[in-house]
Amino acid sequence: MLRERTALRFLTCTLAVTLAAPAAAPAADGPPDMTGVWRFNPKRSDDLREKIVDSVGTDYTQGDAKKETVRVFIRNWLMGPVDHPDSAVLTIEQTSTEFKSGLGDELSIYYFGREATSRGPGGGTLKVTVQRQGDQILTEEKQTKGGGQIKAVYSLLPDGKNLVVAWRLEHPTIRKPLDVRMIFDREK
Repeated sequence: MLRERTALRFLTCTLAVTLAAPAAAPAADGPPDMTGVWRFNPKRSDDLREKIVDSVGTDYTQGDAKKETVRVFIRNWLMGPVDHPDSAVLTIEQTSTEFKSGLGDELSIYYFGREATSRGPGGGTLKVTVQRQGDQILTEEKQTKGGGQIKAVYSLLPDGKNLVVAWRLEHPTIRKPLDVRMIFDREK
């Protein structure tokens, strides 16, 4: 009899705790699908020209021509979306195994779960990786020689109409790392 009352109390307490606890949220299936065509929105983004000039410097060489040529190339490459914002269109193709991303003709392919190799915009070999982190996609490209790297964090805003890309470039030829936040609007 005592044993039955103890078991009954245990079941009653367990049921009460279970009913009082908030329902668990369903497990996320990973980050939202960012596949699509996205147009750069300079009005909502950081002032890219100001940030590039502050980080990378002038558009001409000063001093060591070899080192400066690389820096000027990087600056001109970065100024593409600034000088031609109407053509700054980001394309993303995302599957469970791949993440493809790029502006214009430059499309980088990243493979979830493994490192890959690609060519940098100025030549050279890059080691590239991608990973999911909550609702975000993180990409990283590192030069095998030279010490440069690019990191990007892609975040889809809740409305699904805007994409934020937090982008960081480090390279030994520039004054300081370039950190920019760019907003893209989904194309219809």
